[in-house]
Amino acid sequence: MPHARLATPAEHASATREVRAQYASLPQDAPVRLAKRTSNLFRPRAAAVGPGLDVGAFDRAIDVDPVSLTARVQGMTTYEHLVEATLAQGCTPLVVPQLKTITLGGAVTGLGIESTSFRNGLPHESVLEAEVLTGDGEVVTATPDGEHADLFRSFPNSYGSLGYALSLTIEVERVHPYVALRHVPFHDLSAVTDAIAAIMRERRWDGEPVDFLDGVVFSRDEAYLTLGRWADSLDEHPDGPGTRPSDYTG
Repeated sequence: MPHARLATPAEHASATREVRAQYASLPQDAPVRLAKRTSNLFRPRAAAVGPGLDVGAFDRAIDVDPVSLTARVQGMTTYEHLVEATLAQGCTPLVVPQLKTITLGGAVTGLGIESTSFRNGLPHESVLEAEVLTGDGEVVTATPDGEHADLFRSFPNSYGSLGYALSLTIEVERVHPYVALRHVPFHDLSAVTDAIAAIMRERRWDGEPVDFLDGVVFSRDEAYLTLGRWADSLDEHPDGPGTRPSDYTG
């Protein structure tokens, strides 16, 4: 996998000045929107009218620190490119949504979930700091205990109504070379929910640790849980080889 090029602090500062200038030039009565070519929202939407903020320059990680297990990431960075940057340092975001073109800013302001959420929560729960372009055109840094703590707490699930995330500092975790998978069948849906509760409580199933949890229900009497765990070799699980983290996160 090619290593994603990081944005330098100077490049990020330049992009921030440019987007603030764009915002200041918008007509006072114009709705504020992002000039995006695509969306992961599964709903009909009216055609965009009027100018939008070009945030294409906010599409990279700025820094990944494998010692402090943190990463500073621009808001429009897709999880595909975020994972490229973190894997180069032996790390991964705590939650990686299934659609690789979801952006980090979108997952935080619109919520997201995936197979590590049973132990790591939702994407916004790993945010340590948010650099936000607010409605008055100012850029503020929101932290849990700082001057803008109220913005930090209310920013998740705000869908852009409180501002736009120019960058986010998030927690990351270390990866292993592989993920070992097993598919556990169930013929009773109540047994599935009991199993999920047990896994969330104990982080184990049938004597093995569980780091990833997913599942599918085909009918009232046929369901499967897919359990994954970090592995250091291909032959650690009797069911067969594992999956590389880079394949898993796609």
